[in-house]
Order: sequence, then structure tokens, then C-alpha cells
Amino acid sequence: MKPLLRQTAILLLLSAARAALAADPKDRLQEVLETFLAENPQAPGVAATVLCPSRNLDWSGAAGKEARGESQALTPRHTFRIASNTKTYVAASVLRLCEMRRLSLDDRLGANLTAAQRDLLKSDGYDVDAITLAQVLSHTAGFGDHTKDPRFEQRILADPHYAWTPEEQIRLLVEWQDPVGKPGEKYAYSDSGYVLLGSLIERWTGRSLGSAVRDLLRYDRLGLRSTYWEYMEPPPPEAGPRAHQYLGPTDVTAFRASFDLFGGGGIVTDAQELTSFMRRLLTGGVLDRPQTLEDMTGRGTLPYRLGLMVIELDGWIAYGHQGFWNTFAFHVPSLDLTVGGTILDHDAANGRVLARRLVAAVAASGPGPGPSRPPALRPEDPRTPSPAP
Repeated sequence: MKPLLRQTAILLLLSAARAALAADPKDRLQEVLETFLAENPQAPGVAATVLCPSRNLDWSGAAGKEARGESQALTPRHTFRIASNTKTYVAASVLRLCEMRRLSLDDRLGANLTAAQRDLLKSDGYDVDAITLAQVLSHTAGFGDHTKDPRFEQRILADPHYAWTPEEQIRLLVEWQDPVGKPGEKYAYSDSGYVLLGSLIERWTGRSLGSAVRDLLRYDRLGLRSTYWEYMEPPPPEAGPRAHQYLGPTDVTAFRASFDLFGGGGIVTDAQELTSFMRRLLTGGVLDRPQTLEDMTGRGTLPYRLGLMVIELDGWIAYGHQGFWNTFAFHVPSLDLTVGGTILDHDAANGRVLARRLVAAVAASGPGPGPSRPPALRPEDPRTPSPAP
């Protein structure tokens, strides 16, 4: 009798496994969102998009509400601040200017600064004539980070509607922080460096940062109809309603986000367009020359290239970025897979956890290649493996 029971149990398990494999992968992805939200009830909602043409997947989903205490369901078309995910757009814009022969990645930062910026940074020990634009893009220029000083968050919470300026933030970098290393010596994540890049894009183009990035990246050609730079551009007519984003118990949606506006952050979009942009960028649809994309993905350090984090998701190498407000967008070349989305509370589990689960769900939907390794870095590049923020 025992052998018969054992055989029956095995058959039932195999049947359940076959049923799970046969389940619609879109159902599994929706279950991933709902399970994640149940584990993180402090977040009112989560939204994500998964694009994988090789498996006929073009899926967007959401779970939960657009705000705490609201009855309105969150949808993939709700818009939200993407914080540091903006850095990828800024880096791609600099690379487009390189393609237009307006500048070179190896140009020295000092030659592109105003006299006031040069004097200010040099007064704090920065060798601006040795720092290259590529080093600023890859966080290897030696800059400190004004946002890491606790006084920065204290000032934001004390006056959420204060109108910050990029000049003020660079002054705080000099006042609060010292250089963290020599140019090219090591990786050290710096919002301050991207604030400088934002000001340089405005100088190079003679336009506001939001308008310059829109034109350089050709939003219209990419079909980005809900993506815009907060305060610098009006919300497009096609943009969905704003979801509420939280820092623990605090709803920060009404905060004047000029504290994160000038290149380190600033873009508002939805899960679909956040994911679509990352996919188009990393599959050759944004930059004009293959060599430019090779520079973007190949120059830098192990954890960070030019505006791109490099991480492992369920054993697969992924390129992309995360943002402070728990946003994420990553492309997994070996699976032809791109995932992106938002979790509406900074203090919920990190978006990387949700990204990993989405990747695992897709990878389990059928046979595919083995886990991948990142391409080799250029020999002259620093290789300090420091975890990305």
C-alpha cells in the first residue's frame, strides 16, 4: 500500500508541476505583484511592465491603490517620480551630444564649467582639469555627494516646498563633503556629479534640461507620450494620473521636488514608458552608433557603467537603474527581457527584490540560455566592486 501511495503522490506532484508550467505567464507575473504587495502592506500599490519579445510577452500590471486610504486602483498608466532612474536619461543625452560631435567622453570637466563652478570646486581640492566627462558619468570623478549628508534630508523635511537651485546644491557639496578620491581612482556614487552634468547639458544646448533631454533622446520617435521633466515641462495630455509616493509615513507627492530635479532626478513617467525606454536604449533604439552603446555599457566599473547600474537578478546580468522612490528598470540581454516599475513606498522592500522575482517568473516560463556574465571592462578602467546604492 505504501508504494502505491508514494506513486500516487509523485503523480500528483508531477501533474501540479505541469499545470504550473502551463499557466499563463501573465497570470504568474500578476501573482508576483500581489504577493509582493501582501508582503509590503505599507506600500499602497505596486506597478510593473515586463517586455520579452522572444517569449511573446508585452505585459503591464498593477496591484493595490494609487494612495493610502483611497479606493482608486493603481494602474500601469499612473505616473510617478522616477528619481535616480533619471540618470540613465541624462547619460544617454550626453552620449547623444558626443554622437553629434559637440563633445567627447574624454573631454576634461574643467573646460566645460563656468568660471564660478571651476573656482568653487577647485577650492575644495577637486582637480577639474583631470576629471573627464566619462568619469562623472560613471561616478569615478572623486566627487562627494551632498545628498548623503543628514542635513540635506533634514532641510527637505523641515521645508518641503523650498525651491532649491543647482548652484546651491553644488555649494553644499563643497561645504559638506570632501573629495572621496582622485579622478578615476574608485567608484563613489554622487548625485552632485549628475547635477553638474545637468547644468552642462543646459549650457551645451542653450535650453532647459527637460527640453534638451526630450529633444536629444527624441521622445516622439520613441513613443514617450507620458514622460516629462517635472516643473520644467507641463504634464503631457496623454499622461496618466499621479500615484502617491511615500517616505515611510509621509506622503511626499505634494513636496516640491526641486531637491531632486537637476540631473540626479527630475523625470516623471509611468511603468510602461520607464520600461520601454530602458529596452529601446539597450537594444540600440536610442543611440545612433553601436560604438556609443558599447561605451555606455562597457566603460566604468563593475557595479556602474555610464548612467547604468550592473547587477545580478536571479543569476542573470542586468543593466539599468533604480531610484530613491523605489523605482526600477533593468534589461537582461541574455533573456531578451526588460522589467521596470514602482513600489509606492521608499521604505518597502527594495525594488530590486521585485525585479528579481519578475525575472525569475519569466525565466521559469520556458527553456533559455544559462546565466550570463558582464562583458569585460576596459583595462584602464577602475574595477572597485562597490555595491550600487
